[in-house]
Amino acid sequence: GCMVNGKLYPFGHIERTEDCYRCNCSERGLECCSLFHTPVSYDKKNCKVIFNKNRCDYDVVQKDDPSKECFVYARM
Repeated sequence: GCMVNGKLYPFGHIERTEDCYRCNCSERGLECCSLFHTPVSYDKKNCKVIFNKNRCDYDVVQKDDPSKECFVYARM
């Protein structure tokens, strides 16, 4: 199997790791890609980024009221 952040996964396709990656585990090693997109263009003065582990994505919310979302212009 393959070790990912201290957790052993069996050989084969890993749909979702605990830290939100999709991986393929083989005798040659481990290949992973993220399930989330990082926000790069938003109002950085009034907003902050919080990682939502349940959805495997980032929430961009207002700094003074985190219950309100901010508009994101671009994600990578």
